[in-house]
Amino acid sequence: MRYGILLIAIVLGLASCAPTRTMRVKYRSLDVETFEKYIARENVLLVDVRTAEEFAAGHIVGVDDNLDVRSATFFNDYQRLPKDRPIAVYCRGGGRSKQVAGVLAGNGYNVVELSGGYNSWVEAGKATEK
Repeated sequence: MRYGILLIAIVLGLASCAPTRTMRVKYRSLDVETFEKYIARENVLLVDVRTAEEFAAGHIVGVDDNLDVRSATFFNDYQRLPKDRPIAVYCRGGGRSKQVAGVLAGNGYNVVELSGGYNSWVEAGKATEK
């Protein structure tokens, strides 16, 4: 419940900071197979945006960073990501990663997200680790 309220506050905060004109934020949502090929590229930064507890329970092999979108420090934390590398983000089911992808793309990052999240990755039998 607490995380839900924080997430709503973050989304509302983003909306209040948005310009008055409509802005199209560009990022791509990829299915599991396409995401797997994308993250296999040498220069892609793979970022898990779930909580530390979710991350510890299991994550995609090769994660470069775990940035909890529900954290009070998320908006400072994501700014350490390099803008000169493509970034691939995922969460548990795809909702949070879409929000993060929008934030990153809106701030000049080249970003894609895993449309079905970690759950779809596991269901497809892809490699994970703890």
